[in-house]
Amino acid sequence: MKIGNLFKRDNRQVEHRIFSCFIHDDVEILGQVFHGLQDIQAHVEMSQSVGSSCKPSKREPSKMGKVHVGELWMSYPCFDSSDFLYENRTYQNYILRKHPITFEDMERLRKLPSGMNAQRLSPSVPEDMLPMVYYVGDGDTMMVAI
Repeated sequence: MKIGNLFKRDNRQVEHRIFSCFIHDDVEILGQVFHGLQDIQAHVEMSQSVGSSCKPSKREPSKMGKVHVGELWMSYPCFDSSDFLYENRTYQNYILRKHPITFEDMERLRKLPSGMNAQRLSPSVPEDMLPMVYYVGDGDTMMVAI
């Protein structure tokens, strides 16, 4: 066996394209241009908290488009009374679909393995769960996987 063939993959799979961008950047997902994270948030039609045992809540998006958005979020931890009064940041995971978001879509998102800070987006996310967007709730960058 030649050393060159030792690491050769005959059936190489296409890997997800994961990148980070400024939260105000235009991002094209499924043929629709979103004008930053706020625009993605404006298209959310179903939302659920990570720890909630209730069904996801349906929302009337403030913007309509050809792409449908579901959101799975978790509040930042609170350690004292000041945190409870003033902490309003959340970790946010978004799934984007060409069809309306279903309870099943949200359940699959909720059941994905969670990384640090409730992050569901990772290289191991199944292809049929993409595209996804993750925002850590603080800072000026978001992660996008297509």
